Amino acid sequence: MIRVAPAVARQDAVSVEVVPHRSLSRAGLIGYLVAQSVAAMGFAGLAAARGIVLAPPFAVLVLAVTAWCVVRVWRASAHGQSITITPQDVEIAGVATAHYHPYWVRVRLEAGRWPGWPSRLWLGSHGRETEIGAFLNDVERKDLAQRLERLLRETNSRGRT
Repeated sequence: MIRVAPAVARQDAVSVEVVPHRSLSRAGLIGYLVAQSVAAMGFAGLAAARGIVLAPPFAVLVLAVTAWCVVRVWRASAHGQSITITPQDVEIAGVATAHYHPYWVRVRLEAGRWPGWPSRLWLGSHGRETEIGAFLNDVERKDLAQRLERLLRETNSRGRT
């Protein structure tokens, strides 16, 4: 998901928030884990009643590992990137922070290595590049590239006057 908004601190700045899709709320996550636990423990209880006494401990182990993985992915889906464009600086904040001068920044949309592989979107200048929007699909990545190019053109035209 891509949101473009004026930056809070400055009038001449524009901020682009790029966040992954996250359709599962905290209540939905808890409901999913509870429903999965009830179903798995129900089947494990039936298996234990039939004589498979190790089914409940293994079910608990599988549920714990599954819950850990799902919660980890759910938390990771909350992290995105913020791109702030001002006439003096382009700042990319996310996992790592990068700064570029807006006049020299180039937006590069690279096709996937092989057919069916996702494209990659790079922002950079002077031999340094930062990948942005790796969690977006190809259509969203192309839309983000077009928006960033337009915003950089507008910022550079305002900066020259």
